[in-house]
Amino acid sequence: MINKESLKLINTFLFSFMVAFSKLNIIFILPLLTILFIEKDYFFKILKKLFLLNLFIIILVIFVYFQNKTEALELFIRTNIILLFTISIFYKSQGYDIARGLDSLKFPSKIVSVLYFTISLIKYVQIDLKNTKNTLKSRGFIPNTSIFTYQTYGNIFAMIFIKILKKSEDIKISMCARGFKDKIFFLPSDKIKNTEIFLFVLIIIEVFYELFY
Repeated sequence: MINKESLKLINTFLFSFMVAFSKLNIIFILPLLTILFIEKDYFFKILKKLFLLNLFIIILVIFVYFQNKTEALELFIRTNIILLFTISIFYKSQGYDIARGLDSLKFPSKIVSVLYFTISLIKYVQIDLKNTKNTLKSRGFIPNTSIFTYQTYGNIFAMIFIKILKKSEDIKISMCARGFKDKIFFLPSDKIKNTEIFLFVLIIIEVFYELFY
């Protein structure tokens, strides 16, 4: 059964595939404007994330630019359209809804479980990094190019790596003790909104347009 999360995945896949493999067309802007309208409360935060990602994209575009200026411009436009759409549609996502969406689309239970626990570990690492950063600030640590700074960062990364291994082992032991058999059971999703259905229909129309016209 299609739920809210799986519809997001379908919309993202169809739109990204269309933008990546079709000739650039002004109609691509319609789904983009639709999702930006849906997430209008987070518009500037979405643009901020896109700007940060563009710092890496520009480097790639520069390399392509020296070989083919036209392809470099197209690469920049296509990449930004896909990124802006993806960031917008998953902006409020914590990652777990992606696992829920894959489960709704009948992906193998092991893939869904691996993704779910991977996201859990990523969240754990993010919290640990934030706590470590705050601890260093409270102790007056100022990063520079000294050996002490490199040793500090090396120790931090080594500790985090060890913590990840321990955390993953703890999760394994805990789930085995509870009789886990590869299948995660998710709570029901929120009701699909009319705007999300409209976005899906709009993308389907554009896909058919690109295929047959």
